[in-house]
Amino acid sequence: MYAAARGALGDAPLQTSPLVRAIHDRSARYTSDRARLSRPEDPVGDLAARAVFFTIADAMKIAVPLGELANRGALPAARPLRVIDLGAGCGAMSLGLVASLSAPLQITAIDRDTAALGIAATAVRGYADRRGATVELATRTADATNAKLDRCDLVVIGTLLNELTAPDRLAVTLRALAAIEDDGAVIILEPALRETSRGLHELRDAVLARGAGHVFAPCTRAGAPCPALADPSDWCHEDRPVRLPPRTAELARLTHLRDDGLKFSYLVLRKQPLALVDAPGAWRIVSAPHVQKGKLEVFGCSDAGRVRLRLLKRNRAAANRELERARRGDVIVTDAPRDGERVEITRESIVERREPSKRDDDT
Repeated sequence: MYAAARGALGDAPLQTSPLVRAIHDRSARYTSDRARLSRPEDPVGDLAARAVFFTIADAMKIAVPLGELANRGALPAARPLRVIDLGAGCGAMSLGLVASLSAPLQITAIDRDTAALGIAATAVRGYADRRGATVELATRTADATNAKLDRCDLVVIGTLLNELTAPDRLAVTLRALAAIEDDGAVIILEPALRETSRGLHELRDAVLARGAGHVFAPCTRAGAPCPALADPSDWCHEDRPVRLPPRTAELARLTHLRDDGLKFSYLVLRKQPLALVDAPGAWRIVSAPHVQKGKLEVFGCSDAGRVRLRLLKRNRAAANRELERARRGDVIVTDAPRDGERVEITRESIVERREPSKRDDDT
């Protein structure tokens, strides 16, 4: 990425001080100053920040949904895999695909920013060559809201939909679903902010309401509505350990961004129904564990709702100890029923913990 950005932009915007300023500016526009979302203080500096910080920090997010698809045998069978990277920017999702998959790839990267696509093309091709991966990459300058989408196996949409209105988000998603083959998937990743995550939950429900697709992940809940929407303060997101490359880690330290984990929200849609975990009583863990004197609680979400799973210290037993190892993103399968506002894990309860993406803490 540094080589690709340097070739396109020169050395000056890649120096530490201007990079830190541009990173802070972009972060503020996505969080506290969204009215300026499309108006960076320095467009060249913003492109440099996108390339050598945000793209690298974001690239491995897609490993989680790809791992979940692969571990359910749900990755499309086509070889090469035909992928549309919609709103590709500097190529974060495409780089993550190359890093995560061994299958040959045919990627069409679409974005309205020609300069960003140029950086993406150089970086992805160079990275594929270093890995010895078979990757064909084509770029197309177009607006994601009306770009023609050819038949494909996967559509990946990274940090794009939050920039659109709700009707445009739905329209883009429906077009992506129409483009994939019957065994294909649409993978959407968004920032782990409350506003952007709740927008993704609303999109999930809108797709289900139209019967246009089925939710594969992150939910073990097949239907609507998303329980997180019931309380305006709730939202669902991932938080995974991450080990950033040295230069990216130093920028994260200087800016106090992306230095404490890989946070994002995501949604995987398929044309064909398939459960993330094929088991009754499967709860996706959607919170960090809450440990208080005498008890452990985690929030779980399933077809039965979004409630606390509670284990009292006096009820700890060999059959339920896996609840104590559960982390956000795991799935807990238990025979304990929902009882009012919680699921009470008793000494007799059987608890199985599953990791749908085969979590790797050294990613």
